[in-house]
Amino acid sequence: MKVNFFTSQPWAPCSQFYESALKRLDYINFYDTQFQNYDILLLLTYDHQIIKTVKEKLPKLKIGIIDPRSSLVREGVEHSDFIIIDSTEMEDFWRVSRKPIFRYSEYPDIEYYDKQHTQKNKVTIGYHGNKIHLECMAQNVTEALSNLGKKHDLELLIMHNFPPPDGTESWYPDNVSVRHVPWSMSNYHLELSKADIGIAPNNIIHDESLKSILQANSKFNCNVDDYSIRFKMPSNPGRILIFGKLGIPVVADFYPSAMELLAKERNGFVAHSSAAWEYYLDKLVSSHELRTTMGNNLQNLVRTEFDFDVQNSRITSFFESLLGEARI
Repeated sequence: MKVNFFTSQPWAPCSQFYESALKRLDYINFYDTQFQNYDILLLLTYDHQIIKTVKEKLPKLKIGIIDPRSSLVREGVEHSDFIIIDSTEMEDFWRVSRKPIFRYSEYPDIEYYDKQHTQKNKVTIGYHGNKIHLECMAQNVTEALSNLGKKHDLELLIMHNFPPPDGTESWYPDNVSVRHVPWSMSNYHLELSKADIGIAPNNIIHDESLKSILQANSKFNCNVDDYSIRFKMPSNPGRILIFGKLGIPVVADFYPSAMELLAKERNGFVAHSSAAWEYYLDKLVSSHELRTTMGNNLQNLVRTEFDFDVQNSRITSFFESLLGEARI
């Protein structure tokens, strides 16, 4: 079995994450333009526009598109033989393709960290990700942190690839010190590992005025108490898994990937309202024993289900099944 991983944007974070995970497999080559020498070609979403042409030239070549993050790549998906996605959100969306789908959770390739949770005067709550989710957490997480800051000494550690906040941001909490750390691979261990609790705000702000409009329509039994949640199709568990590798328990927004990993309250908590965020964060802030238990549980889940060697064994079987079907 010969597999080639190719993208025109190898510097993109998604490309780097998948490459670092898949390079452990000795039957995969990278960035070879001689596609005809392979049984399977893996193309990143950035290269969706060439799938039709490659398939026409090499009809026997099995082509898989990795991480199709938008409906704009639908034509490329139509001409591919299979899809590799990283979450239940993305899988649900792309079931419309009627193609074989393999779920592979990618994330920065960092070592496991032996986190020792202790009783502390100041508790650090960590965030890593982009600015969008920070801005959106103003609806719920910020209020929770501001309230907790009145009775606990808290630090919010923010790691992202943007300039430090100036304190006027809508997400910036009161009563909590905020420390910005520039994103880098080394800073996962050097800085983010210092967090005692991880947060994964994920849901996107949207207009809830539709609730009051629909409330008048009894046909659908609509009520102002109904939940209305918006999240991106490419939402995924990656940010939670990184905290798991570091042995840090997580509180996350309501979204499918978080529910899969955390809903049983063994590895962390999920919350939507600011009151629920405050409640679950308070439980973790108040007990280093609970942080230890949940951090260890989350790390064990990553080891057994999401470790790259575990996922690589599964994807090898998937590739073999694709080629077996082709040879019948």
